[in-house]
Amino acid sequence: MIPSFVINQLSYSQGSQPLLQNINFAINPGELVGIIGPNGAGKSTLLKCLSGFITPSHGNIDLFEQPLSSYSHQQRAQHLSYLPQHTEPAFGFLVKDIIYYGYRQSSALSEQEIKAIINQLDIEKLLHRSLNQLSGGEQQRVHFARLLIQNSAVMLLDEPTASLDIGHESLLLNILRHHCQQGKSALIAIHNLNTAITFCDRLLLLKNGQQIAFDTPQKVLTPQQITALYQHHVSVSYHPDNKNLIILPQRQRII
Repeated sequence: MIPSFVINQLSYSQGSQPLLQNINFAINPGELVGIIGPNGAGKSTLLKCLSGFITPSHGNIDLFEQPLSSYSHQQRAQHLSYLPQHTEPAFGFLVKDIIYYGYRQSSALSEQEIKAIINQLDIEKLLHRSLNQLSGGEQQRVHFARLLIQNSAVMLLDEPTASLDIGHESLLLNILRHHCQQGKSALIAIHNLNTAITFCDRLLLLKNGQQIAFDTPQKVLTPQQITALYQHHVSVSYHPDNKNLIILPQRQRII
């Protein structure tokens, strides 16, 4: 199997400040991989490097066994889609224009398949509204639809569920997991550890720009690892039905 992404000794600095140091991992087709870590750990910076938005200071990024830097903008759009944490305001643009931008970038989807995505994400009634009239969660679903319609083999998403209620969060991640089960790959920055355990095949743990671990959720999310990562004690138990980990914060007295 040809890996979707291979990242080797990747580092990135802004001036004299290192933001990522010696990151090494690979993603295979069919995998949904989560990036977790505290604020400022380097999650967004890593996704920007992998999307080609910024250039690493050191190391290699291979996309389907070819250097990412060797792809033209059009070729990259055919293989790779990126949903940043913050999108530029699209004042005056209708939702349907935003969604079909993904189709114009790179897509082999039929009109019927595009309509299915729109219906699945419950945004059909929003198509003729201006994007800036929508709530944060509605905008998030619109941009996710655009990413799906781009129909690339690898999807990079930076906290795509941050503005969503639990129902739409579950919907988005189930859709994303379905696409991975069809052979695509996804790398997603996420804060909710229980959600990451439920949906992700493997997790990349980052802290202060350094890779702490990369493995299955059950192997990397130990109480000791989580406490070291977030500097906060947690309790870990197991779901009685599926044996998944359940992670809860512990109450602490604030003096």
